[in-house]
Amino acid sequence: YLTYRGTKIKIASNFSSETMQARREQSEIFKVLREKNQWTQNSILWKFILQKWTRKKDFSEKEKIEEIKKDNVSELRKIAEKTFYDTFKGSYTDENFKKFFKENYNETKLLSEIEHHQSFHYFYKVDDEIAGYLKLNINETQTEPKGNQYLEIQRIYFDKDYQGGGRGSQFIQLAIDKAREYNKSKIWLGVWENNPSAIDFYKKQGFEITGHHDFINGNVIDMDLIMEKEI
Repeated sequence: YLTYRGTKIKIASNFSSETMQARREQSEIFKVLREKNQWTQNSILWKFILQKWTRKKDFSEKEKIEEIKKDNVSELRKIAEKTFYDTFKGSYTDENFKKFFKENYNETKLLSEIEHHQSFHYFYKVDDEIAGYLKLNINETQTEPKGNQYLEIQRIYFDKDYQGGGRGSQFIQLAIDKAREYNKSKIWLGVWENNPSAIDFYKKQGFEITGHHDFINGNVIDMDLIMEKEI
């Protein structure tokens, strides 16, 4: 138990990586406080520590990344269609969207992609709600013949209500971890040339523009920039 302003607070056991890191950080701060004889329950720093620990604990319980299974194909189709439409609305006609969804996001096609052993799919969940999803490809499942040293991030989308907050960076780190697991030395992706915020995000993650390829949406052919990162 901890006592804060006369109230006992029970701290439950939690051995997630986020919580353990928070506890390590607390220990270092507590050590400095004791050495400087500044340890008080009502100190501003103590309040900060409590808030920081709570935020980390809340994150470990409320936000998580889950592998997508074949039983999730309907949920995948819904988040895929919604996030794609929200990203590109105003740039394509409804007819083009319908054609693209029919060709790329029908459940039969999505199910075959989920079941392929060289593609990897993940949901990002917040309070058990699907906030975004990620699709990775290796070897022949890549959309361009980049070679066996590459892992492709084919799709990385978040619902507009959940964008930001470091969630995209967590997906990028997951891609890095998966690439290393399969002994890949590079990661690549395609990003729409007219999406400067996404391009800036990938640059901050260490990606560089190395080329371009066509992206077909219905009857429209757009250009995607190819960006790569060595790991």
